[in-house]
Parts: sequence; C-alpha cells; structure tokens
Amino acid sequence: MSTKTTESLINTEALFFASKVTPTAIERVRDTLAPPVEELAKKIAAQKEPRLFMVGGGASLAAMMGAQYLLDSFTDVKSDVMTGWQFLARAPYACDKNSTVFVISYSGETPEVLEAKKLAGERGATVVAITNTPETPLAQGASVVLDYQSKAVYTAPLAIVYLLAAHIMIVRDQNADVGHQIIDELGRLPGKIEELVTSTRQPARELASQFADAGGFYVLGSGPLFGLAYKLSLSVVIENLWIDAAPVDTGEFYHGPIEIIPPAGESKLRMPILHLVGTDATRTVSERAIRFCTKHSSAQLVFDAKDYPEFGELFSPFALFVPTEWLVMYMAAQKAHDVDERRYMGKIGSHWGDYGDVA
Repeated sequence: MSTKTTESLINTEALFFASKVTPTAIERVRDTLAPPVEELAKKIAAQKEPRLFMVGGGASLAAMMGAQYLLDSFTDVKSDVMTGWQFLARAPYACDKNSTVFVISYSGETPEVLEAKKLAGERGATVVAITNTPETPLAQGASVVLDYQSKAVYTAPLAIVYLLAAHIMIVRDQNADVGHQIIDELGRLPGKIEELVTSTRQPARELASQFADAGGFYVLGSGPLFGLAYKLSLSVVIENLWIDAAPVDTGEFYHGPIEIIPPAGESKLRMPILHLVGTDATRTVSERAIRFCTKHSSAQLVFDAKDYPEFGELFSPFALFVPTEWLVMYMAAQKAHDVDERRYMGKIGSHWGDYGDVA
C-alpha cells in the first residue's frame, strides 16, 4: 500500500485514538478535578492505615496499575488492583468501612464493575467512581465522582491517580518531594504530549511498515510501564488490530517467555518482541532482554523513554503511550482496518459487557 493511501486511512478522530485529546484531558484533571482529588487524598492520608481497592477492566485497569506502583514505591498505603470479577470472586475480607474502593469505567456500564460498586457500598466503604461523565450508571450513588469527560480512557484516569498519589505522599509526609515533583510535571504534561503527537508520527509510520506482516507482539514492560504493556497488548493490539499479543513483565522474560526465541538463523519469530523501556530501576532488566534478543537476531521493536528526556522517569507511560498508539494506527491503516470496528464488543448481549447469554 502506498504512503499516500496509508495516510488517507489514518482517522485521528477515531474513538480509539486518544493522543490528540490527551492534553485537553490532562488539563481538565489539572484545572478542574484537582480540588476534589486533593480533598479525597487528604481524607485517605488522614487514616491510620488506609486501604485502597482499585477495580476496573482493560485500559481503566491498566491505569490503576500506575497508582499502585506509586503508592507501593513512595508510601505505606496498601492498595490492590483487580478486575471486577476478581473483586466479586474474592469479596475481600479487608474491604470495610475503613476502605476506599475506586471503580473505574469509561462507559460506566461495565456490569462487574457496577456489581463491585454495590458490594463495596454494602461493606460501608467509600466508593470513588472514575468515569467519563457524572451521568453514567457508575457515577450514581458513588461517594465521590471524578468525571474526566474525554475518550482518553487510559491517560486521563492515569493522570487522576498520579495526582491522588502525589497528594497522599505530601499529606502523609512520605517522599513529599516526589509528590511535589509529580504535581509539577503533571502541570506541564499537556504541552509535552502535544509535541509528542507531532514528533513521533513519522517514526511510527516507518516502524509500522517494517512490521507490517507481524502476527502479533509479545509486549515487555516493567515498573511504571507494566500497565501500558498490559493495555497495549489486550486493549490495543488484540482489540484494535485483531492480531495476537501477550503482556510480559520484563522481569519474567527469563521465566518462560525466553524459550519462544528461536536460535539465531533457525526461523523467524512470528510475534516480534516489543520492548517498553523506562529510565527507572527496571531499565537494567529491559536492556538485558534487548541484548539477548539482539544476540539471537530476534525481531524486536524498542520504545525507549530515554529518547524523551523531557519526561521524568515516573512519566514514561505518558511518553511511550503516544508513539505506540501511532504505531497501531499505521499498522491498522496498512491493513485497511478500522480501529473502531468490533466483532463482538458492544454488539452482543443485552448490554455492554454482557456475553454469557449468547450461544
């Protein structure tokens, strides 16, 4: 397919493509949602032993992994991230009136997340809904509603929980300096992302042409980037491209996934390795995996946060979100595939998220 034809098939207004609207979404978090987020953080931080549960699916779930990374790394606040079904199946004993349960869904209609909200309410927990608008079913009856009003279903919730974690650090006086740095960088993030949307488009197009025949990707990421690896695999490559993908924590590459790499010269890897490389402590293990793949002449793509020095090490998910989204847009265009087309999601069952009653 010619470059001109490929470009004509790029629809930046697609529901899937969120890079262009992410700056505006983060501005809303920074300017409008900041006061309620700070107030919520103060209430959580004031508790002697706060306990948070973060419940969602797909991109919403992936965003919460960023929150857990920050809270684990810089505070003593306990948090768990799980799908709606996991929350319902476990019915966590620790979930009680002293807990805060975050329920996250763009549509606000995800059945298992709605049921999780109900269970949390029955336990007396504070329920925080992170959703698109205050009119969604998820928002109804929640203790706190953080409506991001954007199709930026990953980056907007991620910005919200980064801001939340930062204020918890400050109020609890646990790595407060890091908290202030996060707030400062969030304030400057919209401009940085606007620049990325322009500067990373052409490189992504060229990369997509090199991997036009890829049957899928093993997506490796760790630390603050594992959430993006999870999202990119399940909610982007599989959902939007209809090809195979698997998320792998880079630290687990040796423990099984390494065996998929053919010896140099023997055969071509059907699913190339896509590395998401941060500038944090997990960089060491990422570099090790890249060296191994290089030694064995394995097909691989490397998205390195080091190439975007204007982003701090905790903000690598925001930096690498944009070029990887462009990659998928161009891979889809090469196949004349509509990234918003779905075979089943939203088309089967009596409502969104329901498919169990379909033969």
